[in-house]
Amino acid sequence: MSKRSALLLFGLLVTFCGPVSADNQELHAIVWPSVLVSPSSDLRVDDIRIALDCGEFRKLESIPSDWNVEVIRQVSGRSELHLSAGHGASDLASLGPLNGSIIVSGSTERCFSLSITVTTQTAEKRLTTADISLTKMVR
Repeated sequence: MSKRSALLLFGLLVTFCGPVSADNQELHAIVWPSVLVSPSSDLRVDDIRIALDCGEFRKLESIPSDWNVEVIRQVSGRSELHLSAGHGASDLASLGPLNGSIIVSGSTERCFSLSITVTTQTAEKRLTTADISLTKMVR
């Protein structure tokens, strides 16, 4: 086989046998525990940090007014999403506005895990994959 033929064959193999794109992965929405979704007079959420292993943040469907968003995608396979209120007046009384609006992929991977820290004016709540629900998105 000539060098040119070998390169052509290699190119075809890379094109047709390459990694499956993330577009073929199932998408899931993060659904918060009901205690954080129902409005509460003492729950003033001002910071949310989500660390995702072996998955990707694919979409954020809504951002509350005067909130900041930062996404960190590391080569290590760990991604982080940080949402924070601009100032006290933009704190959320519940996570209802964000319920189902954060879309992730990779939940079928063995190493997939979520760790979430929700900071309120009075407490810090730590959540794991077991505490939240992932709802499959229909395309």
